[in-house]
Amino acid sequence: MRMNEYTNLEEFIYEYESGRSIPSDNLDRQKFMGIEFRYKDVYYRMCREPQDEKNVIILPDGRTGQYDVVILHCEKTGYPMSESFELIGWYSDLEDVLDNCVIQGKKFRDVIMDDETEILGKD
Repeated sequence: MRMNEYTNLEEFIYEYESGRSIPSDNLDRQKFMGIEFRYKDVYYRMCREPQDEKNVIILPDGRTGQYDVVILHCEKTGYPMSESFELIGWYSDLEDVLDNCVIQGKKFRDVIMDDETEILGKD
């Protein structure tokens, strides 16, 4: 049985490629900056982080890191609380996340569309 609410990758991209930084278009769907999801009993968060001059992340290729993906460690407190997080990586844009972030040996684009991926929260 499919648990994932996304039926195609374009739905996910629409919701997250620009986050809340660009005014919404005329479509009747919200845009988000972050998403929390569970994949194979591990909790994750992907977020387009707001940038300021003090907290700029420069990637090895010179681009600015805009999106981060983390593992949420909730073993003691239980989700939605987390006692710590583990950085998987910083990425310059959503395409970079989709193509270069690897979760449990799979590209992010495959994980976020997997039948078993459970979307837990969007902000």
